Amino acid sequence: MPEPLPPRVKEMLARGVREKVFPGGVLAIWHEGRLFSEAFGWQEFLPQPCKATRETCYDLASLTKPLVTTFCIMRLVEEGRLSLAQTLEEFFLVPFWLAGVSLVELLSHSAGFPAHRPYFARLITYPLKDRPRLLETWIIKEPLAYPPGKKHLYSDLGFFLLGRLVEKVTRKTLDQYFEETLELLEISGKKLLFRPLKDIPAERIAATEVCPWRGKLLKGEVHDENAWVVGGVAGHAGLFGTAGAVMNLLLKMLSAYRGEEKAFLFRPLLREFWDWRSPLGGTWALGFDRPSQEGSSAGERFSRQALGHLGFTGTSFWLDPQRDLIVVFLTNRVHLGREPNRLRAFRPALHDLVLKELGL
Repeated sequence: MPEPLPPRVKEMLARGVREKVFPGGVLAIWHEGRLFSEAFGWQEFLPQPCKATRETCYDLASLTKPLVTTFCIMRLVEEGRLSLAQTLEEFFLVPFWLAGVSLVELLSHSAGFPAHRPYFARLITYPLKDRPRLLETWIIKEPLAYPPGKKHLYSDLGFFLLGRLVEKVTRKTLDQYFEETLELLEISGKKLLFRPLKDIPAERIAATEVCPWRGKLLKGEVHDENAWVVGGVAGHAGLFGTAGAVMNLLLKMLSAYRGEEKAFLFRPLLREFWDWRSPLGGTWALGFDRPSQEGSSAGERFSRQALGHLGFTGTSFWLDPQRDLIVVFLTNRVHLGREPNRLRAFRPALHDLVLKELGL
């Protein structure tokens, strides 16, 4: 059983609920072999109030990028089925301006793609079976936001293509290959999965918002519209999971980074992705972010070598190999509305308090 959270951390989380930063959530902390984890507040208010538990399943949103898409690419690289030096033209029919874009540029958000486009509004008019292929084509034809390799711009578009690339190489759907990859690490796919309503009772899934476009409360249905319109499985969003399941996967990666072999995860592979530094500067590793010098969601106490990611719905993790530390923080802050995003200021202050309470 995990240990309870430090009292001051619990007080801060309770204040976040009172001040409507989020309805509630789950905070899990791993530090040097000790696990602290508790649920707090409410899983949701609509259609009726329901308390959060440590088994509540959250829409992880963009945590899909490192935990699924990057993770699957790691396996393909280790097995020799992919090379990070390979380019888009080896997998897709692309215009000349995308021909030399490498997997490294896609993983580090420097491939030239814009951040987001509302493709769902057009895709909904096509049959479901045709939408993934159409979205792939539209992204490839999208005008570049900047010359590839010249800057970093966080982009859903590049990671959708990476998800499609995994499917082309493996000849399996992304969710199928992800589940198989979890099994290699002896991780259950029942708590870290796409389209959770297939396997998890609805009452265990945290609702997100009343979607103005879909006209209903979203519960077990992916919040991201572009991921939803292609069937709920995409390289940029669609993953659901519990805090414990996210922590378990990150612990497997961390132990491999420290030199403990875990199936296809080996220290040189993790170093290739986690220790990568952009010649352009910036904070990106391959598929993971690092804390910025100022204003990071990680706060001020994580080392600059820490790795993490955020999800729009109100989810995040930060992993610090130097300190044998992982913090997983899952909420459904969009249940209260997308704006104002009070979590933006709350999260770094929470991380600072957590590390202070751990003596870091």
